[in-house]
Amino acid sequence: MELEGTENRETQMDALPFPSGRPPSRPGPLARFLPPLETGTARRALQLCEPSDAWVLDPFGASPRLAVELARAGTGILTACNNPVTRFVLEGAAHPIPAGDLHTALARLATAAKDNTRLEQFLLDLYLTACSRCKTPVSAERYVWDREAEVPVVRTYTCPQCGRSGDDSTTAADRERAAGYARRGLQYSLALEQLATAGDPDREHAEAALAVYPGRAVFALITLVSKLDSLGLEPALRRAAQALLLSTFDAANALWGFPEGRVRPRQLVASPHFIEVNVWRALEAAVDDWDFDSPQIEVVAWPHDGELRAGRVSLFAGPSRELAATLERAQVRNILTVLPRPNQAFWTLSALWAAWLWGREAAQPISVVLHRRRYDWAWHASALRSALISLGPALSEDARIVGLLPESEPGFIAAAALGFDAAGFEMTGQAVRADEGQAVLRWARRVHPAAAVDAAMLTPAMTGAAQHVIQARGEPTPFPCLHAAAWGVLAQARQLGPLLQAEEARALTLLNDRFEKSLADRRTFVHFGAGAEAEIGQYWLADPATAGEPLADRVEMAVVERLREGAPLEEGELEADVCRTLPGMLTPDRRLVQACLKSYGAEGDSPGTWHLRPEDYPEARARDHEETAGDPRPARRTRVAGGGESPSRSAPARLAPGRVAPSQVPPRPAIGGRDDPDP
Repeated sequence: MELEGTENRETQMDALPFPSGRPPSRPGPLARFLPPLETGTARRALQLCEPSDAWVLDPFGASPRLAVELARAGTGILTACNNPVTRFVLEGAAHPIPAGDLHTALARLATAAKDNTRLEQFLLDLYLTACSRCKTPVSAERYVWDREAEVPVVRTYTCPQCGRSGDDSTTAADRERAAGYARRGLQYSLALEQLATAGDPDREHAEAALAVYPGRAVFALITLVSKLDSLGLEPALRRAAQALLLSTFDAANALWGFPEGRVRPRQLVASPHFIEVNVWRALEAAVDDWDFDSPQIEVVAWPHDGELRAGRVSLFAGPSRELAATLERAQVRNILTVLPRPNQAFWTLSALWAAWLWGREAAQPISVVLHRRRYDWAWHASALRSALISLGPALSEDARIVGLLPESEPGFIAAAALGFDAAGFEMTGQAVRADEGQAVLRWARRVHPAAAVDAAMLTPAMTGAAQHVIQARGEPTPFPCLHAAAWGVLAQARQLGPLLQAEEARALTLLNDRFEKSLADRRTFVHFGAGAEAEIGQYWLADPATAGEPLADRVEMAVVERLREGAPLEEGELEADVCRTLPGMLTPDRRLVQACLKSYGAEGDSPGTWHLRPEDYPEARARDHEETAGDPRPARRTRVAGGGESPSRSAPARLAPGRVAPSQVPPRPAIGGRDDPDP
């Protein structure tokens, strides 16, 4: 299949080895808003750069973890970070605040005078309730509010007198006390004035941002901020106190739902039942957020006169479009970044928090976010295009971009593919881990214009890409994998950019509609989950004759073969090896790898290491085979994650009858005048 007007090019879509990591041992500050990048992912993604030992640019600065991990791996990194809150977290991870400073700052705040008592006691008394058993006054740990009724309905406390602990319904006195902190008074005015003065056009937006906090929380937080300003702490202790306050600002808003709530809120809308924490208890708990147990790395402000030295973070306090003016022509060859995703809640709260901690001027660069109430994927594609175009003069002709999407979803991948294509980049590689919601994409700069679009051929090309992925995986496949492959084949051929320019607001919708209609064609696909939305369930082939060996069987074989090498394996390294063996759209989900590992492996003497079970060594299996020779019973089969069965451990999995090896799967449909290789 060839689209009219495209030209032959030698580049091909690579099946990238997914840079797997491990969930961090501690989430760290503001974890629910920052990208959930796993430990080790940045280091492995560096191997996808060319050359991998060169310094890299992160133009978006969305992930402090990325910059710190790359620097600790010995790479020089230049990052543009326009959000002062994210910069503070990055600096806190790079230069960990000593635990002693955190505890000292907390103690200085606790002992500060407030209304003839200590500040600690003053804040605890804001949350007083009475024990339902012995009537002793006690400071509640939290309240649960009914948003619609605008009252707290549940209180959590531990009575020091009788020991009663747990949840109770609130009393009339509890509800009356909470109502006394209405959105008025000195603290509320100060909270607003820090972000927008009276008469400022942003005033109404600041009020909307502040509305996500209960009135009592606003009173307590501004009391803390005011007291910090008056204490005159030395710089190190002031930094520690600001860190504690930043975590408390996050803990005290109404975006924490009950019983579970939104794990990663993106809109400034209080949960129907939200948690109001005891602000002082939240301040005490914040010590653990910032107690990083890791060595320091060097962070220097950019621009500077020195080189972009290995193992150092050069930090630019501004957006990428301003960073571009500080770079030499064609200076940048490698970009490794966590692609940002829209989050109105985090950016709006960041403006509010920055104003409270560092003043109105600190919040000014990002205060524009107060005007935007919603972000969609079309807007995001345009924003990515603008940022990349501004970097154009600083990029070398052979510049490469590796983009990590730790919160991947179809709309995000589509927006990234659209925005990069429109900025002059061709997608050259991809890998998707659907169940984990993770992806990695790679682009190369293309100075030639995008090919003319033959709209009639877009749908067949996307359909063919989806078919090819199912054939290669040899089993029912989730929608995100098919969607990524379909958009990838268009992004590889530079077919998306012209659509963004011609139909900016509708380009994503038009292509998604076409793709979903093609998946609904029962002559080509079978939808397990029919009747549900297109993104729900899995897809199989109406004619499965060309399907390859099931992916689950190949994962099983890869795990067994690696364990049979003998030496104890660290679980993360084994997972990375499997991802290298099965790259691109074949990337297996973690739960499948772990199921195979637990089926064939035994834990080693060192924590986190594995070795082959003694009964699964070839010699042991050979003895079992001799003992059972002539047994008429059918071969035992084991079930692995993913829903399918695989042969027993007595022999590696083999191709199922009627299936073909992956090398025999028909090639991916050509688009842009060339054939695409297996993913």
